[in-house]
Amino acid sequence: MTRKGLRRDRKGTFSVEAAIILISFVVIASALAFVVMNMGFFAAQKTKDTMAKGIQEASSALELDGSITAYVKANASGVPKVKYLIIPVKTCVARSSVDLSANAFIVSVVLKDKTFTNLYNGTYSPAPDKLDANTLDNIFEGAVQEAGETVPPLYSGAMAIILTGDKDEVLELNEKAYIIIRLAEWSSGNDDNPIGPASYETIKIEFRSGEGATLSLERQIPPGLPDSGFVDLG
Repeated sequence: MTRKGLRRDRKGTFSVEAAIILISFVVIASALAFVVMNMGFFAAQKTKDTMAKGIQEASSALELDGSITAYVKANASGVPKVKYLIIPVKTCVARSSVDLSANAFIVSVVLKDKTFTNLYNGTYSPAPDKLDANTLDNIFEGAVQEAGETVPPLYSGAMAIILTGDKDEVLELNEKAYIIIRLAEWSSGNDDNPIGPASYETIKIEFRSGEGATLSLERQIPPGLPDSGFVDLG
């Protein structure tokens, strides 16, 4: 027995317009999904690059590779003062190279009564076999002669000597450099008057390269400084 008025012969229709609308939704959804995924990958890559850059800038490009040595000489008043600082450095583990050219490296020195914002004059080559008092003087006097000055008003400066390298101005992995800082000035009757720190005084040195954080070194000068001698500052 069948119910009257109920028709069972209806058939569904699927028009071309409905198919076009469905396909449009699929295409739009695919395009939006691609955009969202692409932006996600881009944001993830930028985040990774930013974190790597932050870590790189937070770590110093150089690290100390030994003890700091000071050459002491009496000044015009007979007080022994530091004239030269010899600082061995190398690249950090995460760094492959550091540019030590004059325009890419900064050496600052803070003394008791004065501050040098930038003493760096570039690299010196060829590297000498030894660093005694005469060799240190010749390094800076040669730089003065190249600049065409006969009697410079200020002798203070800094230069780098790269050892076991390829004779360029870039400190690379497995190479070692000595940064030599001269703290002296010209005065009447004493043409190389030391102006560095005396006993019990503190000196602060900062190295700044094109990338990475500043390498800061601070040392207190020990008592009993010898005249015309070397002292290990640790």
